[in-house]
Amino acid sequence: MTREEQLRFCLMLAFQSMITQGKDIKTDTATLRIVQLAQLMNEFCDTQLSRTFPAETIKLVDDKWASQVDAAINNHIDELSREETTRLPEDREALIQFYDRLQQRKMRREQWLFYAKATESQLADKVLQYLDEEIAERQKAQ
Repeated sequence: MTREEQLRFCLMLAFQSMITQGKDIKTDTATLRIVQLAQLMNEFCDTQLSRTFPAETIKLVDDKWASQVDAAINNHIDELSREETTRLPEDREALIQFYDRLQQRKMRREQWLFYAKATESQLADKVLQYLDEEIAERQKAQ
């Protein structure tokens, strides 16, 4: 999510908050309050995100290959958003890299909430579950 998208999302949440409270949102004062609330939400997210998802956790899955593929994917996302069309690479290897990385990104987004709330015991149970699955896969391959 770009910084602009993040701020836009906060703006939508602030707008929704004012509507939910039954406030008249058509006044200049309400507009100013919505923008201020969105900025507070955005600042809160910036502050709390690093505490909830420390850089050390994210570094475990980032590498130079992923950064390069992410940059290419983000260019296609931007182009699709602007023009509603994009020209994907035509070679199979690039398409596989895009597909694989997009799956990883989707999984990371889905897991962040779990990471934020899971206890060390729950995390350890999940790690053991996946280790057992790895062992089972190796035994099948023999």
